[in-house]
Amino acid sequence: MNKRVAMSELSPLLEETLQNGSKVIFTVTGSSMLPLLHHRRDKVCIVKPQEKRLRKYDLPLFVRKDGKYILHRIIAVKADGYVVAEDHQCVKEYPVLPSQVLGVVKGFWRDGKYISCDNFWYRSYCRLWVWGYPVRWAYLRWKQFLRHIFNLRMGDKENEG
Repeated sequence: MNKRVAMSELSPLLEETLQNGSKVIFTVTGSSMLPLLHHRRDKVCIVKPQEKRLRKYDLPLFVRKDGKYILHRIIAVKADGYVVAEDHQCVKEYPVLPSQVLGVVKGFWRDGKYISCDNFWYRSYCRLWVWGYPVRWAYLRWKQFLRHIFNLRMGDKENEG
């Protein structure tokens, strides 16, 4: 039986498991990492980071200051923390401090097939996706602008009738 449990309830167990060198497997919830990770379909394998500092393109699991557990991609590494962003949006979050990071994704399952984060095709996807960030940002802003204009025009027509 699959039972949903809040991450805040699992936090002590999660941290202990990762500190002991074991892995943790979760089903992804949310759409922030689309198109890579799909809500309630894909699973991720999270391990304790092996390096002192994570690298660009890594997927850390971290805790925000408000207590939310977040899985986003590192798009830049700075001296005082990481710059992270969702694959599905264009909002950067900075700084994510190394002390906030609980673990890092080692790999994930897509349709029952395990894909390592060391996989050549996955690493190529990461580079392309981060490289395309400015284009994605412009596209999403343009789309938002058009939606706003269209909604204004539709509202004017409704007011006329």
